[in-house]
Amino acid sequence: MYWDLIVLAIIIIVVIVCFRRFSSFVYVIGLLDVFLRALTLVKNHIGLPDVAGLIGKYIPESIPAVIGRYAEGIFYTLLIWAFIILDFIFFGYVFKTFWHKKK
Repeated sequence: MYWDLIVLAIIIIVVIVCFRRFSSFVYVIGLLDVFLRALTLVKNHIGLPDVAGLIGKYIPESIPAVIGRYAEGIFYTLLIWAFIILDFIFFGYVFKTFWHKKK
């Protein structure tokens, strides 16, 4: 079913409604993608097949994997480019945070 898309949409809606800042939206997308990729790394390198199977069955590999599952054609391309732009904005925010902590 569409449970991964529904959960992703609910998280995004909650962040937009509660925080109402673009930076909060970017941080949630970036951190959620890093979290999903970390779980995929655990799935691929864990020695327990039951846990790996559970992660593989119920948790998507990344946000682009969710986009790829439900979109195709030009709509897929536009969503992936939007995700890439959000990733660069996320990296910019992270870099800016580290730069200001240095001073």
